[in-house]
Amino acid sequence: GPTRTCAMSSLFPTSRWSVLVASMLLELCGGSVYITNLYLAALRPRLFPGAADGEALMEYLVFASNLGNWVPLAGFLYDARRGGPRTVVFAGAALTLLGYGGLWLCSAFDVHANFAVLWLLWFLWGHGSGYFDCAAIATCSANFRESRGLVLGLTKSFYGLSGSLLTQVFLAFFAAPDAAPAFLLFLGVALCLLALALAPLVRRLAPPRPLDADSPSRRFARGYALVGALAVAMVAISLLRAFSPLAASRAFSLGALGLVAASLLALPSLAWGAA
Repeated sequence: GPTRTCAMSSLFPTSRWSVLVASMLLELCGGSVYITNLYLAALRPRLFPGAADGEALMEYLVFASNLGNWVPLAGFLYDARRGGPRTVVFAGAALTLLGYGGLWLCSAFDVHANFAVLWLLWFLWGHGSGYFDCAAIATCSANFRESRGLVLGLTKSFYGLSGSLLTQVFLAFFAAPDAAPAFLLFLGVALCLLALALAPLVRRLAPPRPLDADSPSRRFARGYALVGALAVAMVAISLLRAFSPLAASRAFSLGALGLVAASLLALPSLAWGAA
């Protein structure tokens, strides 16, 4: 009702820039399609114990997640009468939790599910990733009609960086050979909760009048600088892991994760002072 709407607005004061920040963070939920290689080898003996073709079967499962990501059903829900960005985010969260949660059950408790069930679970979480991407891209495109190229470049950059950012979480807490099921549970629960927390902020808004009233050039420059700094940090961390013996330590992994967290904390500055 109106009271709830007013309460939500006071908790989450929104401008099109706060929507952009929320959409960039939402892309982190969708980029888990890039990190399957982190846990494929550890999952293979759990999902296909003793199977001579286990590696090929795992590749078929990866294809299922990619196919789920490509199937464009999210767009129909976004434009539906009872759809919209928030509904799409909720659907993506449900699909992500169901897919990763099911895989966690199968891998952690030796539930020998048949291949069709496993294929469906991988498809579901991959499909959920596509819903997050759809909600972020379509909403930002609607809110920044005069600068779609800039806003989509900024948003999609986080979709691309999400794999590197989630890799830092994996290396800090889930790198042990027996931790793959726990990582799947983390992805299902953490990505779902993050998406649900961001859902109230992902909304279509009328553009300001005049269009440059919220200083878009300055804010876009700041946003691209933040993304560039984060990308450089990811490259530096990767090089150190490759060439420095210290990079194998848990302390290095935690430090890298702290650097990522500090970078993300700077992201809301894009929305400061925007009406």
